[in-house]
Amino acid sequence: MLGPAVDVLSGGADLSYPHHAYQIAMAQAVTGVRPFARAIFEVGVVRLDGAKMAKSTGNLVLVGDVLAGHPAAALRLCLLDRPWAQPWDYATAELDAATARLERLYRAAGRSTGATSRDDSQASAATAISAALRDDLDVPTALAIAEEAGGVAARTLIATLGLTEG
Repeated sequence: MLGPAVDVLSGGADLSYPHHAYQIAMAQAVTGVRPFARAIFEVGVVRLDGAKMAKSTGNLVLVGDVLAGHPAAALRLCLLDRPWAQPWDYATAELDAATARLERLYRAAGRSTGATSRDDSQASAATAISAALRDDLDVPTALAIAEEAGGVAARTLIATLGLTEG
């Protein structure tokens, strides 16, 4: 059950006004709790062939169709591996690239990191990954660090981003 307020209100930047503004106003009027959301996370608009992807226009790529040919983790990676606030164009090539990057990340996660001297390197990589994610959710940088470091650092990022299959 949803309480009188939420920590994060999320949605597309194109819905900021009037959708999110009205949603906040209605929730605050009903509950009397202000603010309704402690943070608002509005992501970039997804386009298809240069036009905003929208149900009302019928230019949609359905998740079920995507999952028929690609793993769910690849779709998640395709959505995450970019600056989150920027608009972007969906293309099958982007999904194919995300699938390939996911495989590289899995291979990196399976690499042995060797002896104790690598423990410091793994700790450094984990710290750098965490810093990248805290820095405006910089997933592309975190992924690059994880691919390079491999081992525990890569496995931790895979788990953090929900890129495990199953």
